[in-house]
Amino acid sequence: MKDFHLEAHKYINVPFRHRGRTDRGLDCVGLLILAAKDCGYDRYKEFVYGREPDSVVLEAILATHFDGPIDGPPEINDVVLLRLTPEVAPTHVGIITDYPDINNLGIIHAYGKVQKVVYHRYTQKIADHVVGIYRWPEA
Repeated sequence: MKDFHLEAHKYINVPFRHRGRTDRGLDCVGLLILAAKDCGYDRYKEFVYGREPDSVVLEAILATHFDGPIDGPPEINDVVLLRLTPEVAPTHVGIITDYPDINNLGIIHAYGKVQKVVYHRYTQKIADHVVGIYRWPEA
């Protein structure tokens, strides 16, 4: 899915909305759904995620549609599964993209704390919260 991360860029600054699935409001899974749909991925409707955060369901969705979890550092277009705080299960995802600085990656994700889809550098602090890296299967 070559342009997955580029499609996600279109949603930067869209307001955060729990269970949002439109360009008027998104949550982190909604961002995956719309970017996948915009890339022509015809199985995007199978990304069914309930009202309450559920790490088991989220990991099953990722394992069904992506290769992973994989070893090694993330690459552009990968999806990362994150634990936002150490004491909770992983229930957040982001899309790895490029970042303007040389040799740096970025992350795009719908972040409830700031109430919008954001794009920023993929730092070690973020990497420390990653519990799984998932990659689009080779076509």
